Amino acid sequence: MKKGTSFLIAILVYSSLILLAVFFTIDNPRYDLILQDYRMLIDGFITTILASLITLVCSMVIGFVLFLAERSKHNIVHAFAVVFSEIIMGTPLLIMIFLAVYVIGGIIFISNKFVLGVFALTLYMAPYLSNAYKTAVAVVDKDQYIVMNLYHFTLFEKYRYIIIPQMIRPLLPSLINNLSSIIKGSALLRIVSVSDISYVLTVISSKNWAAIEGYYVMWLLYLIITIPLSILAKYLAKKVSI
Repeated sequence: MKKGTSFLIAILVYSSLILLAVFFTIDNPRYDLILQDYRMLIDGFITTILASLITLVCSMVIGFVLFLAERSKHNIVHAFAVVFSEIIMGTPLLIMIFLAVYVIGGIIFISNKFVLGVFALTLYMAPYLSNAYKTAVAVVDKDQYIVMNLYHFTLFEKYRYIIIPQMIRPLLPSLINNLSSIIKGSALLRIVSVSDISYVLTVISSKNWAAIEGYYVMWLLYLIITIPLSILAKYLAKKVSI
Protein backbone atom coordinates (compact mmCIF):
# COMPACT_ATOMS: atom_id res chain seq x y z
CA MET A 1 0.00 0.00 0.00
CA LYS A 2 1.33 3.43 -0.96
CA LYS A 3 2.35 5.87 1.78
CA GLY A 4 -0.19 8.50 0.66
CA THR A 5 -3.03 5.96 0.67
CA SER A 6 -2.04 4.77 4.15
CA PHE A 7 -2.12 8.32 5.50
CA LEU A 8 -5.52 8.94 3.87
CA ILE A 9 -6.95 5.81 5.51
CA ALA A 10 -5.48 6.82 8.87
CA ILE A 11 -6.96 10.33 8.59
CA LEU A 12 -10.39 8.94 7.69
CA VAL A 13 -10.33 6.47 10.60
CA TYR A 14 -9.31 9.10 13.16
CA SER A 15 -11.77 11.63 11.75
CA SER A 16 -14.54 9.06 12.08
CA LEU A 17 -13.57 8.36 15.69
CA ILE A 18 -13.57 12.08 16.49
CA LEU A 19 -16.98 12.56 14.89
CA LEU A 20 -18.25 9.51 16.77
CA ALA A 21 -17.04 11.01 20.04
CA VAL A 22 -18.44 14.46 19.24
CA PHE A 23 -21.93 13.39 18.15
CA PHE A 24 -22.67 9.97 19.63
CA THR A 25 -21.23 9.99 23.15
CA ILE A 26 -23.70 12.61 24.40
CA ASP A 27 -27.45 12.24 24.72
CA ASN A 28 -29.12 15.08 22.81
CA PRO A 29 -25.97 17.14 22.10
CA ARG A 30 -26.59 20.88 21.96
CA TYR A 31 -23.66 22.37 20.07
CA ASP A 32 -25.94 25.16 18.91
CA LEU A 33 -25.85 26.54 22.46
CA ILE A 34 -22.08 26.79 22.21
CA LEU A 35 -21.89 28.12 18.65
CA GLN A 36 -24.54 30.80 19.15
CA ASP A 37 -21.88 32.77 21.04
CA TYR A 38 -19.59 32.65 18.02
CA ARG A 39 -18.39 36.22 18.54
CA MET A 40 -16.96 35.27 21.91
CA LEU A 41 -15.37 32.20 20.32
CA ILE A 42 -13.74 34.36 17.64
CA ASP A 43 -12.43 36.78 20.27
CA GLY A 44 -11.05 33.88 22.30
CA PHE A 45 -9.44 32.40 19.20
CA ILE A 46 -7.77 35.73 18.37
CA THR A 47 -6.61 36.20 21.97
CA THR A 48 -5.02 32.74 21.98
CA ILE A 49 -3.18 33.36 18.70
CA LEU A 50 -2.07 36.86 19.78
CA ALA A 51 -0.82 35.71 23.19
CA SER A 52 1.02 32.79 21.60
CA LEU A 53 2.74 34.87 18.91
CA ILE A 54 3.84 37.53 21.39
CA THR A 55 5.13 34.78 23.67
CA LEU A 56 7.08 33.17 20.85
CA VAL A 57 8.79 36.44 19.87
CA CYS A 58 9.61 37.40 23.48
CA SER A 59 10.82 33.92 24.40
CA MET A 60 13.03 33.90 21.29
CA VAL A 61 14.72 37.06 22.55
CA ILE A 62 15.07 35.94 26.18
CA GLY A 63 15.99 32.42 25.07
CA PHE A 64 18.79 33.82 22.90
CA VAL A 65 20.14 35.88 25.81
CA LEU A 66 19.99 32.74 27.95
CA PHE A 67 21.74 30.78 25.20
CA LEU A 68 24.57 33.33 25.07
CA ALA A 69 24.82 33.38 28.87
CA GLU A 70 25.12 29.60 29.05
CA ARG A 71 27.94 29.77 26.46
CA SER A 72 29.69 32.56 28.37
CA LYS A 73 33.27 32.08 29.52
CA HIS A 74 32.44 33.98 32.71
CA ASN A 75 31.65 31.34 35.32
CA ILE A 76 29.20 33.49 37.28
CA VAL A 77 27.17 34.38 34.15
CA HIS A 78 27.17 30.74 33.03
CA ALA A 79 26.15 29.52 36.49
CA PHE A 80 23.24 31.96 36.83
CA ALA A 81 21.96 31.04 33.36
CA VAL A 82 22.14 27.29 33.99
CA VAL A 83 20.46 27.50 37.41
CA PHE A 84 17.74 29.79 36.01
CA SER A 85 17.00 27.27 33.25
CA GLU A 86 16.85 24.38 35.70
CA ILE A 87 14.46 26.26 38.00
CA ILE A 88 12.13 27.28 35.16
CA MET A 89 12.15 23.87 33.48
CA GLY A 90 11.42 22.23 36.83
CA THR A 91 8.43 24.50 37.51
CA PRO A 92 4.97 23.50 36.18
CA LEU A 93 3.42 26.11 33.90
CA LEU A 94 0.39 26.36 36.19
CA ILE A 95 2.59 27.49 39.07
CA MET A 96 4.52 29.85 36.78
CA ILE A 97 1.28 31.59 35.78
CA PHE A 98 0.18 31.83 39.42
CA LEU A 99 3.54 33.35 40.47
CA ALA A 100 3.57 35.81 37.57
CA VAL A 101 0.03 37.09 38.17
CA TYR A 102 -0.27 37.01 41.96
CA VAL A 103 3.34 37.53 43.09
CA ILE A 104 5.49 39.17 40.42
CA GLY A 105 2.60 41.35 39.20
CA GLY A 106 2.26 42.85 42.68
CA ILE A 107 5.98 43.46 42.97
CA ILE A 108 6.28 45.29 39.64
CA PHE A 109 2.85 46.99 39.98
CA ILE A 110 1.27 45.46 36.88
CA SER A 111 -2.28 44.16 37.11
CA ASN A 112 -3.06 43.39 33.46
CA LYS A 113 -3.57 39.62 33.47
CA PHE A 114 -3.02 39.25 29.73
CA VAL A 115 0.40 40.91 30.02
CA LEU A 116 1.32 38.87 33.09
CA GLY A 117 0.05 35.68 31.47
CA VAL A 118 2.23 36.29 28.42
CA PHE A 119 5.12 37.07 30.76
CA ALA A 120 4.62 33.70 32.50
CA LEU A 121 4.50 31.84 29.19
CA THR A 122 7.60 33.69 28.00
CA LEU A 123 9.63 32.80 31.09
CA TYR A 124 8.46 29.20 30.85
CA MET A 125 9.39 28.84 27.18
CA ALA A 126 12.71 30.73 27.23
CA PRO A 127 14.87 27.74 28.35
CA TYR A 128 13.27 25.55 25.67
CA LEU A 129 14.11 28.15 23.02
CA SER A 130 17.63 28.31 24.43
CA ASN A 131 17.92 24.55 23.90
CA ALA A 132 16.63 25.00 20.34
CA TYR A 133 19.42 27.51 19.70
CA LYS A 134 21.97 25.04 21.08
CA THR A 135 20.76 22.42 18.61
CA ALA A 136 20.75 24.85 15.69
CA VAL A 137 24.22 26.23 16.39
CA ALA A 138 25.67 22.73 15.97
CA VAL A 139 25.66 23.34 12.19
CA VAL A 140 28.61 25.70 12.68
CA ASP A 141 31.67 23.46 12.81
CA LYS A 142 34.97 24.05 14.62
CA ASP A 143 36.80 25.06 11.46
CA GLN A 144 34.53 28.08 11.04
CA TYR A 145 35.29 29.20 14.60
CA ILE A 146 39.00 28.87 13.86
CA VAL A 147 38.63 31.07 10.77
CA MET A 148 36.58 33.64 12.70
CA ASN A 149 39.26 33.82 15.39
CA LEU A 150 41.95 34.02 12.73
CA TYR A 151 40.32 37.14 11.29
CA HIS A 152 39.72 38.55 14.77
CA PHE A 153 35.92 38.67 14.53
CA THR A 154 34.21 40.27 17.50
CA LEU A 155 31.43 38.33 19.24
CA PHE A 156 28.84 40.49 17.47
CA GLU A 157 30.45 39.91 14.07
CA LYS A 158 30.61 36.15 14.65
CA TYR A 159 26.89 35.94 15.33
CA ARG A 160 25.80 38.60 12.84
CA TYR A 161 27.66 37.35 9.79
CA ILE A 162 28.44 33.67 10.37
CA ILE A 163 26.53 31.91 13.14
CA ILE A 164 22.98 33.34 13.03
CA PRO A 165 22.57 33.06 9.21
CA GLN A 166 23.41 29.36 9.46
CA MET A 167 21.20 28.79 12.51
CA ILE A 168 18.01 30.11 10.93
CA ARG A 169 17.27 27.19 8.62
CA PRO A 170 17.58 24.34 11.18
CA LEU A 171 15.86 26.52 13.78
CA LEU A 172 12.57 27.04 11.90
CA PRO A 173 10.97 23.59 12.56
CA SER A 174 11.79 23.91 16.24
CA LEU A 175 10.24 27.39 16.42
CA ILE A 176 7.00 26.13 14.90
CA ASN A 177 6.87 23.18 17.29
CA ASN A 178 7.45 25.56 20.18
CA LEU A 179 4.64 27.79 18.92
CA SER A 180 2.36 24.76 18.98
CA SER A 181 3.43 24.03 22.57
CA ILE A 182 2.77 27.65 23.54
CA ILE A 183 -0.73 27.54 22.04
CA LYS A 184 -1.59 24.40 24.01
CA GLY A 185 0.01 25.77 27.17
CA SER A 186 -1.93 29.03 26.86
CA ALA A 187 -5.08 27.09 27.77
CA LEU A 188 -3.94 27.39 31.40
CA LEU A 189 -4.35 31.18 31.23
CA ARG A 190 -8.02 30.60 31.93
CA ILE A 191 -7.15 30.17 35.64
CA VAL A 192 -6.41 33.92 35.75
CA SER A 193 -9.42 34.81 33.57
CA VAL A 194 -7.56 35.67 30.36
CA SER A 195 -10.22 35.44 27.64
CA ASP A 196 -8.57 32.81 25.46
CA ILE A 197 -10.26 29.82 23.80
CA SER A 198 -10.22 27.77 26.99
CA TYR A 199 -11.68 30.49 29.22
CA VAL A 200 -14.35 31.58 26.72
CA LEU A 201 -15.57 28.03 26.15
CA THR A 202 -15.61 27.35 29.89
CA VAL A 203 -17.83 30.40 30.39
CA ILE A 204 -20.13 29.56 27.46
CA SER A 205 -20.52 25.89 28.37
CA SER A 206 -21.17 26.69 32.06
CA LYS A 207 -23.83 29.23 31.10
CA ASN A 208 -25.61 26.73 28.86
CA TRP A 209 -25.07 23.59 30.96
CA ALA A 210 -23.17 22.05 28.04
CA ALA A 211 -19.82 21.22 29.60
CA ILE A 212 -19.05 18.16 27.48
CA GLU A 213 -19.98 19.93 24.26
CA GLY A 214 -17.76 22.82 25.32
CA TYR A 215 -14.74 20.59 25.81
CA TYR A 216 -15.29 18.91 22.46
CA VAL A 217 -15.44 22.28 20.69
CA MET A 218 -12.32 23.38 22.59
CA TRP A 219 -10.53 20.21 21.49
CA LEU A 220 -11.44 20.76 17.84
CA LEU A 221 -10.38 24.41 17.89
CA TYR A 222 -6.95 23.55 19.26
CA LEU A 223 -6.59 20.77 16.67
CA ILE A 224 -7.47 23.26 13.92
CA ILE A 225 -4.50 25.38 15.03
CA THR A 226 -1.91 22.80 16.04
CA ILE A 227 -2.24 20.14 13.31
CA PRO A 228 -1.36 22.54 10.44
CA LEU A 229 1.58 23.80 12.52
CA SER A 230 2.78 20.23 13.06
CA ILE A 231 2.52 19.48 9.34
CA LEU A 232 4.42 22.69 8.52
CA ALA A 233 7.17 21.83 11.02
CA LYS A 234 7.62 18.36 9.50
CA TYR A 235 7.70 19.82 6.00
CA LEU A 236 10.38 22.35 6.97
CA ALA A 237 12.36 19.66 8.80
CA LYS A 238 12.49 17.64 5.57
CA LYS A 239 13.58 20.71 3.62
CA VAL A 240 16.31 21.41 6.16
CA SER A 241 17.64 17.86 5.96
CA ILE A 242 17.97 17.97 2.16
